[in-house]
Amino acid sequence: MVLRVWCGMVVLLLALPVLRADDKPKDGQKQSPKEQFDALVKDFNTQRSQMMSEIQKLKGAEQQKEVQKYLALGGEFADKIYKIAEDHPDDPAATEALFWVLQNASGSSLSAKAINKLTPVIEKLPIKDLAARLRMIRFYNPKVAEIVFKRAQHEISSAESGDLLAWLIQTSISTAIGQKALVLLAENHADHPAVEGAVQGLARTGSAKAVGPLKTIVEKTTNPRVKALATLALGQSLAAKVDTLGDNISEANKAAEDAERYLTKFVNDYGSDFAAYKSAAEGQIKTLHFNRVGLTTPEITAEDLDAKQFKLSDYRGKVVLLDFWGNW
Repeated sequence: MVLRVWCGMVVLLLALPVLRADDKPKDGQKQSPKEQFDALVKDFNTQRSQMMSEIQKLKGAEQQKEVQKYLALGGEFADKIYKIAEDHPDDPAATEALFWVLQNASGSSLSAKAINKLTPVIEKLPIKDLAARLRMIRFYNPKVAEIVFKRAQHEISSAESGDLLAWLIQTSISTAIGQKALVLLAENHADHPAVEGAVQGLARTGSAKAVGPLKTIVEKTTNPRVKALATLALGQSLAAKVDTLGDNISEANKAAEDAERYLTKFVNDYGSDFAAYKSAAEGQIKTLHFNRVGLTTPEITAEDLDAKQFKLSDYRGKVVLLDFWGNW
């Protein structure tokens, strides 16, 4: 299983666009910054491929040892590649080098330095080029996220702003900036391809914070599949909101009614196309009818420790502690 995971990661990484080394310079001719960068990247990819071949041959502790070497390789090359940016700050290759460090040595001290140097670049890089660069980076950094969000916000009418917001959602949906990105994406690019993935993620988490953006997506998207999934996620998010309202019975009742309305709409309008989700939505509707403060608890009939039959309603008006347990 471990081998399959690492193999999958490497296939993904190797599929990312990388620059290939140009032909070596003629004798006595000094390599340009770009040629230095290309040569290092080529060497990095060659070593990485060799390591993966070795990983596939090994097992157990030896395999894990080789995996750790594989993971550390980016950091080993980062010093040399970062130096290109440091020695040639005005050369276009410097930007290539800094983004490479950001992608392959995340979390390192050099990564932090690369972010500092990239800040003015990210602020001024054409939005289309920035979106392409970010697709190669799959981790969250608050400083980068803040700059990217401001770029998307400032150029919200461009199609690429949707790409920037999608990247923020993919890397930081659980953060405040990720939530703000979701709101902007819903309001301005409801048919962006990334919306479906965001909606499916929210459907799994059932976050009460997603209610606003999901309502916007339901209203604005023209994609039937996204509308269906957003309707389901909205119902689930409203159901989750019910649990956060505690003893505020009137607000809980309103949220429950809204949740049931969207869940019922999903079942009636889209259930035939989403059979697996339909049964879950129906189960959640039933739960809404009894699982909150202020409602009557469903009847329970059972035997007590003396094998005597009893009903929960026999104790109506009394304080009752229910202890649900079981053994397997």
